[in-house]
Amino acid sequence: MHEVDFLPVESESGMGSKSGDAIALRFTVEAEQRNAGMVIDGGFSHVGESLADHIFQYYETDIVDLAISTHPDADHLNGLTTLIEKTQVKELLIHQPRLHTYDVSDFSNLEALDSLISLAKSRGVKITEPFTGVTRFDGQIAILGPTVEYYEDLLGQHLTEARGGLSHTSKSSFGSTVRDLLSRTLSYLPIETLGEDGETSPRNSTSAITLLREGSERLLFTGDSGIRALDKACDEYERIVGAFSAAPLNFFQAPHHGSRRNLSPSILDRILGTRSAPYANVTSFISSAKVSEKHPSPKVVNALSRRGCEVFATEGRTIHHGRGAPVRMNWTTLTPFGPLSEEDA
Repeated sequence: MHEVDFLPVESESGMGSKSGDAIALRFTVEAEQRNAGMVIDGGFSHVGESLADHIFQYYETDIVDLAISTHPDADHLNGLTTLIEKTQVKELLIHQPRLHTYDVSDFSNLEALDSLISLAKSRGVKITEPFTGVTRFDGQIAILGPTVEYYEDLLGQHLTEARGGLSHTSKSSFGSTVRDLLSRTLSYLPIETLGEDGETSPRNSTSAITLLREGSERLLFTGDSGIRALDKACDEYERIVGAFSAAPLNFFQAPHHGSRRNLSPSILDRILGTRSAPYANVTSFISSAKVSEKHPSPKVVNALSRRGCEVFATEGRTIHHGRGAPVRMNWTTLTPFGPLSEEDA
């Protein structure tokens, strides 16, 4: 049994365009024949309370066996403080930049990161850094990336950019608000326009990439990781699991809220199979604010659909994926995205 819940992450007002991640999971620990609770990211501060309430209501516990901070952006990290205050978190996997460089004065959101680590220590929470090779629950949870060396390289790049006042990627508008996405629906999948030139920031690429295995099911969670980071994680997947073609994913989180900067046709071909021969039917979730102009990108939605994915996005609501989980009263079945126009996206 496993269930995955993506909670909506909006701005503090609830109407902002800033997307974030707050993911709750429950799964069977096969070696112990018990259920474990897990969280990947906590959204903004106020989202942490919703996350705790969700665990109380639907998982019927106040224990979180494992919490993972993929990277320290406020829309992913800050809610974990509230989660630790309101639940019994046993272990926190979180990168600690102070252990990897002597000067972190230009590291953004550092105060919130330090506060979270300090709170976790005061509550007796075990703290571990999520690097390639870390496993939990007899290998059912495996961190596929980044390696220590890659993280330190990315950390150095991030701090160099921060000190120079540089922006790694320019801001742009894709014209893809929720209303626009609905108006873009087509009756056919158009020609693919997702390119190989996507590039995200070094900070995003430090995201912990997590694999959950339960029975024959394989679920991959990607944070805001970029193409190179995903490629390195694929190497680890193939080392510990096997080729994606022989051991395909059942669930795939599209990184960085469905941004076109974090995926390419070649990395999707490696993970999911080609447009003509996808490896499996896959559920793909995207965490995107309901009024975001750039998340999710129609190019990404269609690229995933072409490769055997049914694609869903939060857009202001909690979305649920499960196998063998209890039926939830008053929850409705969602329709996945249909083909979307990629013009000017």
